[in-house]
Amino acid sequence: MSTTITINDKTKARLADYKFGDWTYDDVLTMLMNKVSIEDISAQHIEEHYRRLSEFQGISKKEFKARIKNRISPGS
Repeated sequence: MSTTITINDKTKARLADYKFGDWTYDDVLTMLMNKVSIEDISAQHIEEHYRRLSEFQGISKKEFKARIKNRISPGS
């Protein structure tokens, strides 16, 4: 079973550089995913999450409610 994924032209061109012989894009993607463990990717995501969390500047409950109220118009 196959599916369609959307990528931009530059990404497709880069991906094509990894192809050789009769390899398909699926073969290339599988090879690349086998080279980078999901744990490495997850660690990067977690690191980015904590970085953003350390920079997070919250707002008061009153301000939050005011922002929500301004976004929602009656009858939407």
